[in-house]
Amino acid sequence: MLRKRNQLTLPSEAVALLGMHEGDTVIIEVKADSATLRPIRQSYAGVLKGVFGDAKRYIDRERSAWE
Repeated sequence: MLRKRNQLTLPSEAVALLGMHEGDTVIIEVKADSATLRPIRQSYAGVLKGVFGDAKRYIDRERSAWE
């Protein structure tokens, strides 16, 4: 339910799944008749974690290619 001052209360399950905390900033994207809510990251540290697989093995492989 939309409250005074356009405030919404999010279900705690949704907040937990999004990894959000009190004071986090969110973006609401509106397209046609629907809206998508997503948190704005304060830090991008770890955002690519796992993209290259095991980081140590990846770095070791890259370093060995230099020799």
